[in-house]
Parts: sequence; C-alpha cells; structure tokens
Amino acid sequence: MPSVAQSVSTENLMRSTRTIAQWVRLSGTPEERAAFDWIEAEIRGYGLRTERHTFASLVSWPEAAALQVGGEDVPCGTHAFATSTPPEGSEGELVYCGGGSAAELAPARGKIALIDGIVAPNRNLVAEAAGVLGSIWIAGAQLHERILSPVWGTPTPETAHLLPKTPSLSVTGEVGARLKQRLPARARMTTKVYRGWNQLPCLTAELDPPQGDGTFVMFSGHVDSWYYGAMDNGTANATMLEVARIMAERRAELRRGLRVCFWSGHSHGRYSGSTWYADNFWQDLHDHCAAHVNVDSVGGQGATLLSEGNSMAELRAYADAIIAEQTGQHLEYRRYGRSGDQSFWGHGIPSLFMSLSEQPAENADPVLAALHHQISGGVGHSGGLGWWWHTPADLPDKIDPAFLRRDAAIYALTLHGLLSAERLPLDYGAVAAELEAAMQSIAAHFDMSAALAALAGFRQALARLPELSPAAHNRALMGVGRALIPVNYARSGLFDHDLAVPTAVLPGLQAARDLPRLEGDMREFTRTRLVRERNRLVHALREAAAAVVREA
Repeated sequence: MPSVAQSVSTENLMRSTRTIAQWVRLSGTPEERAAFDWIEAEIRGYGLRTERHTFASLVSWPEAAALQVGGEDVPCGTHAFATSTPPEGSEGELVYCGGGSAAELAPARGKIALIDGIVAPNRNLVAEAAGVLGSIWIAGAQLHERILSPVWGTPTPETAHLLPKTPSLSVTGEVGARLKQRLPARARMTTKVYRGWNQLPCLTAELDPPQGDGTFVMFSGHVDSWYYGAMDNGTANATMLEVARIMAERRAELRRGLRVCFWSGHSHGRYSGSTWYADNFWQDLHDHCAAHVNVDSVGGQGATLLSEGNSMAELRAYADAIIAEQTGQHLEYRRYGRSGDQSFWGHGIPSLFMSLSEQPAENADPVLAALHHQISGGVGHSGGLGWWWHTPADLPDKIDPAFLRRDAAIYALTLHGLLSAERLPLDYGAVAAELEAAMQSIAAHFDMSAALAALAGFRQALARLPELSPAAHNRALMGVGRALIPVNYARSGLFDHDLAVPTAVLPGLQAARDLPRLEGDMREFTRTRLVRERNRLVHALREAAAAVVREA
C-alpha cells in the first residue's frame, strides 16, 4: 500500500473542487443543498455512515448598494447583516475618521463616517457606539464580501441587540482616496440587505475503527460560499473527501473514529452551522471528541507560506513536525483568534488549523494583509488568502493543483496520526508555558499568586504522564483539555459562545491591564470580576492536575 501522502490524488481533488464550484452556495438555498447532496453521495461511496440535520438559522447577504457623493455615483458594495436603508437611501455629511478609533469617530455623530481599512465586526461596533448615521469603509484594491454581525452563531436574547443597526458600504482604496479629496461633501447611501430565517443543512459522516477506544477526531469545513467559492471552500471540501477516502482504506490502522462535519451558515450566519452542532451535540462532543481539525481555503495560487496556520499550543509541535517533513517550513505558534468554525472551545476540545497555506505578505494587498494580521492577534507575516478571496473571481483557475495536493497530504497525515497514534500527541507543557507568560504579565496589575501556585501543581502532575499506560495517558490528556481550554480561550464559559471579536490568552483576566487607568466604582467593579475569573483559573488548573493524578 502506498504511504498516506502518496495516496493523495490530485485528480480526485480537482474533480471535487470543480464539481462543488459549479454552484453558488448561499446558506440554505437549493444550490447549496445540491452541493451537500453530491458531497453526501461521494462520502457514502467511501463507506462512511452519514447523517443529515436541518436547523433554522438567521442568515444575511447583500443584495444591492449605491452611493452618491456630491451628486456623483460612486462604485461600492454593502455587507451581510448591515441594515437596509429606506428605498430613497440615507443622506448626511461625509466625515473622514481615519482608522476609526472612538476618538477619531467622535466628530461623525449623526453623520456618515469615512474610515480607512476593511470593515470587521469589532470595528463596526466602535462606529455604531459613536452614533454614526452610516459608515463607508475604504478597502484595498478589491471589494471583499464581509459579514458584520459580531454574534457567534444565531443570536440569543442576550446578544440580539448587538446585530448591526446602521447601513454600511465599502469602496476600493482608489475610490476612497478620491472621496477624501472631495471633502467636505454630502453623501447618500442606499443599501438592500437580505436578512431572514433559512433552513440550513448540517452533514456528518462517520468512520468507525475496528477496535476503537470510544473517542473520535472531528474534521470539519464549511460548504456555503460567496459566489462559486472554488478556494473558499471548494478545495477544503475536496480535501475532506480525499482524507475520508484514504482513512477508509486504512481503517484497520485506526484507534479512534473519524467524524467529518460539513457546515452551512459559515459565511452568511457567522458560523451558525458549527455553533448549532456544538450546542445540540454538546455532551457527545465533550465526552468523546479527542481533537478538532478544521480546513478552509487551501491550494490557492501563490500560497507558499505554510508557517502560520492556526493551532492551539498543545498541537503546534505535532503539526510542525508534519509540515516540516513535507515542506521544510516550520509552523510558528499562531494562536487562534475568534474566526473560522472554532465553536468548540467551551467543550474543551484541542483544535488545529483553519487555513493552512497563505500568501506571503509581500505579494498581498497591504489592506488585506492588515486584516489577517489583526485576525492572528498581531503576529506573523501572512498576506492572507489571495486577492480573489470573497470575490466573484474565486474560481477553479485560482487553484494550484500541486499546492492543493501538498495541503491535502498534510491534512491526511495530520488526521492519520491523530486517529492511529497509541498516545494522543498533545503537549500540555507548552500550554503551561503559555499560561505562565500571560499570568506573569497580568500579575503586574493584579495579584496572581494563587493561580501561579496552582500552575506549579499542574506542572508537577504533568510530570507523571510517562508513568501512565497509553489508555490512561489519553484519558488524562482529554481531562486536562476539558479543564484548561475553556478558561484559556473562552470568556463566556462552557455553554455559551464569545463574540466574533479579537481575543487573547486567558480572556477573562485581560481586564486587569485596565486597572491602572480606572477609577472609583468601575475600578472596584472590574476588580470584583477579576477575582471571580482568577478563581475560575485556579479551579481549572486544579481540575487539570486532578485529571492526571486520577489516572496514575
């Protein structure tokens, strides 16, 4: 039998990509269902057991946009979940607001703000808080489809008020430069945005090992798309099918089950498909999912950078070894931000990858590179996913077959290792180092001595891992993840979902950095919250240590 990497078929990958990219896959539409039907038939043909769910989701996409400045028509586009204007539009004074900080936006209250940079949910929240009538965002050389809702998945009564309330548009950098020269001016913006409840599909496919340990590895990606979405996310779906085929051929080698999950609602519902699945299968995922591998937008032309794929600290070294062997590049540690279908942090599931291969920054639109720099938490040198990302130009001619095969081989090796390894390749010593660095930084503003003592106890427990049998080792590591990942990644705990805005290590304790500038009531309110978050961290560290000790 050929090796795992040698088994990857370029012909299969490109055939699947071209087939999926024949449909414009807006969430919940007949065209998307046709893609799901084809995918389900293919993966069932490989011997996997499939299950199809349907659920209601609030989704949105732009339908029409117009902008007039000084009576002249200006090319533009609007955004998913932006507010529709009345048919006659909304008119106001156009005010340039720089990078869109709260201070820069202050003069735009009741006016239309012109802001540098690609729109993002966190940036739009600042604009709306400033009381703008509407916003116009100066993107780069291309207009890329964007979704403005900061709410992860379908809103709840507690988050529905955060849905956008103002119209917004984007213009290219060239147009934005001309608009700046024409100020002061009046602008009329007209937007028509679809927002409604659609019935969305969710497809899962399972491969059971001959003698498994009752756990599984989840391999996921979205099917819905902007336009024909050959790269985003046709190549990812093709990779999922090819990995499933190869794992089915090697079923006898597997120790864990494979669960392949195809989402809708990624592009038009702010990850509502994976969020729905996380909510409705919470206990099964919490009890049995050993790891989550996500795939998005692989195999693009010019995608030579493989050093900045997302990972949790516990899986970085494992993924680095595979990438280094296949490409000679090394995976730097790029911690997850709040993007992609990362809906499983509250479950305590270790996660690896979203996009894998990206454009080098020197070949990218600087504005698009800046967006990806923000998503990555301000680290790395990625130029993003190509100028065609989220545009009508995302067609099969933007795919490099050799790069797609390279990326699919890395995914196949990654999944095969996670499914067949006697001991799960999770390094929680790396997590301890990440937590310690964050705690030491926070300790400059807030007492972290109890948490640092609990961390020392956790490290002592980790030292006992080599004594454990493989089965006990794996149970211990899963217990550690269940304790530490929610506090390391999620502010809202186990059963809710944080907003789709930038985050950091130990997000519940980051407010400690604000203490020096706070006064009076707010300072004490914040300190009270921090005490509770510190208690949550101490408890998590002790639970993580106990997960190892119980198995010793």
